[in-house]
Amino acid sequence: MRQVFVYFLAFASLFGLATYNPLWAEIEAGGSVKADACAGDTTRLGVSRVVEIDATGGANIGGEKADAKHLLNDGEVVLSFDDGPMKSVTRPILKALADQCTKATFFMVGQMALADPDLVKEVVDAGHTVGTHTWSHKNIHVISTAKAEQEIEAAISMVSKVKGSPVSPLFRFPYLNSTKQTEAYLKSRNIGAVWIDIDSKDYRTRSPKVVEQNILAQLAKEKKGIILMHDIHPWTAAQLPDLLKELHDRGYKVVQFVPKGQVETVASYDAAAEKALTAKLAAKKANPMATRAIVWPMSPTPEADPASAGSRHKSSRYGKIATKPTITDGISEDSAPVKIPASKSKKAPKSKEEPSPWQFFN
Repeated sequence: MRQVFVYFLAFASLFGLATYNPLWAEIEAGGSVKADACAGDTTRLGVSRVVEIDATGGANIGGEKADAKHLLNDGEVVLSFDDGPMKSVTRPILKALADQCTKATFFMVGQMALADPDLVKEVVDAGHTVGTHTWSHKNIHVISTAKAEQEIEAAISMVSKVKGSPVSPLFRFPYLNSTKQTEAYLKSRNIGAVWIDIDSKDYRTRSPKVVEQNILAQLAKEKKGIILMHDIHPWTAAQLPDLLKELHDRGYKVVQFVPKGQVETVASYDAAAEKALTAKLAAKKANPMATRAIVWPMSPTPEADPASAGSRHKSSRYGKIATKPTITDGISEDSAPVKIPASKSKKAPKSKEEPSPWQFFN
């Protein structure tokens, strides 16, 4: 009798698998993404669709660009977080996402990845998509093209080094500010620029409820969109469980962006990233109690040089950000950023493809 019962259970399981439409059946364009064990739990938000992004030749994804690719249907959202990772904020965000069995895209700053390599791996191991957000959160709109390219490449190499494999070819401009030259550079590197449709405005408030209301109010109007949040603000993490539950209850579906292929890193920046990471690990071993460094303020967007205004895009909605709150709110700064000694030669690199990163990493 017991044997018959076991056979019955086996048959029932196979029948269930034959009739169940799993997450991986919804992957577009031949992507390969492992479905979570909780993917079939309808009480959680989950991931309804995985969209593979082909960044060959560059692309503008979402937002208001004239040539932007809009990949979402009504009722669909993409969750995205900029500026981290920061342990005190990113970890609660990871837990909230895991509790709802859903995925997001994290656009990481190179210096932040260097400050906490293990946390980068936690994000990767949780199955989230990792893109980059420059080395030090410089406003691309007001720096030289050469400096902007360094900001882009240093972040790509550092996050890739920490991650253990090349990072995805997805990038977000700090302050949502770009120039024609840097957009062209991304295209030449086969990197897609991911813009936003829904702004949480979590940089303007310390209230978790206000952040949630900002998102839901915009979604009610737009019906869909790429949501911008920041994993450096405690209030953003605090509101996320309620936001995700509300998204589920209102019938919204989460879409995860995954890359088709990986970005090709630049050898000289890889070498600099390796040296910086080695120095960081040595410093941590020497002083295990040292806390992470916070390396840039979430300050207003600087004004662009009028002389170069003709070649630069207008300032984004971030141009009117109040000076507070800043990224340093409630965060200790007991340790200094890891530095690489500058090379003896201060001459500009001769090759655009192989710039010298040593001075930049300093």
